[in-house]
Amino acid sequence: MELHYLKLFNIMAAELNFSKTADTLYISQPAVSMQIKKLEQDLGFKLFDKVGKNLYLNENGKLLYKYTKQIFSLIEEAETKLYIQNNTVRGSINIGASNTPGNYILPQILGEFKAMYPEVDTNLHIANTHEIERMIFSNELDFAVNGGDIPYNNQVYVEELATDDVVFVAAPSNSLTKSEFIEPVQLINAKYITHERNSQLYKLVEDITGELGLPFSITMVLGSIDAIKQAVSSNLGITIVPKSAARIELGYGFLKQLKIRDWYWKYPYNLIYHKKKNITPAAAKLIELIRERVGKNKKG
Repeated sequence: MELHYLKLFNIMAAELNFSKTADTLYISQPAVSMQIKKLEQDLGFKLFDKVGKNLYLNENGKLLYKYTKQIFSLIEEAETKLYIQNNTVRGSINIGASNTPGNYILPQILGEFKAMYPEVDTNLHIANTHEIERMIFSNELDFAVNGGDIPYNNQVYVEELATDDVVFVAAPSNSLTKSEFIEPVQLINAKYITHERNSQLYKLVEDITGELGLPFSITMVLGSIDAIKQAVSSNLGITIVPKSAARIELGYGFLKQLKIRDWYWKYPYNLIYHKKKNITPAAAKLIELIRERVGKNKKG
């Protein structure tokens, strides 16, 4: 049984009139009659009885009509559900983020988004860059916001959202903070507190000390940026971070920025997702908000 024949039968069974059925389907009465006959031939039995000028469903027709009503009701329900799913902002979003955007940029944006769209659940997964990329490829994430300038697989869509200033920070009691500007050579004996080896923060400190011709001397490796900042504020060493990660501590004076003369470094934040990923309406709205909010702070 072909679906278009069943659709015609369903209308004919409701109308019991060739003319009205033809008008509903925008076809001719002979076309209606021909398709009903074709359906009856395929089934091997009649579906209608004609008594005088009146048309009636016979027992076979009544039984088939019972099921075609259910079929087309389910089709209509499925179409409605699919429309809602693809055209309304609801459902859940799985977002990945590396440490800096995940801890210091996205939470406030996600709070704003929740107030705008309370029916959407957002799940933020904070991990290192390589784990985020793995989750992108295993379809565990709708999208991610990653920090750092790293090469991505060509199947990943990458869009730079903003760049952040990178800063050296130390405890206010550190002797290096006494000068407005310092020369790189003054950091020759500096001890660095940093993140795990496969993290973007570790790579950042390694790359910058290398560019400045300084030894990469690690005194402590800690598991979170908050722990690193706490250790630095206790004058156990210095570190290098994107400014967003230390904005509060710098603002309240818990940490001091070491300004290197004639030196600056930019740290990019990238939106990434698999090029074949279906971005839901909810995820698209969140991406739009992230672009707007993060873009306001875009520098360089």
